[in-house]
Amino acid sequence: MNRRATRGVVRGSNLRPLAVVVYAAFIGLLLASYLSPLQQILDGNSRVAELEHEIKQTRIENEAMVAQAKELKTDAGIERAARDRYGMIGPGEEVYLVPERMKSGGTEDGG
Repeated sequence: MNRRATRGVVRGSNLRPLAVVVYAAFIGLLLASYLSPLQQILDGNSRVAELEHEIKQTRIENEAMVAQAKELKTDAGIERAARDRYGMIGPGEEVYLVPERMKSGGTEDGG
């Protein structure tokens, strides 16, 4: 009977490393199956931050456009837009044109 017990121990000890390898492989496969979803979650979190920044910028632009629309509902706003965008002048005003070369620091005689 002692011999049989010894054989069982020998067989069991031979199977123990195999069981460890099988468990390790199972754990490895389990971890590998979580890598792709984990990467997607991390990418999604960084995308959320980008989108939040984009929303903030869009709100700022929207507020500026609302303010501009409000201004254009006034006579002064309409006049300012006409002057800035279309170069219009009021009645009785004189216009002076400055040549481009004088704006950049040159002289009128080209020197």
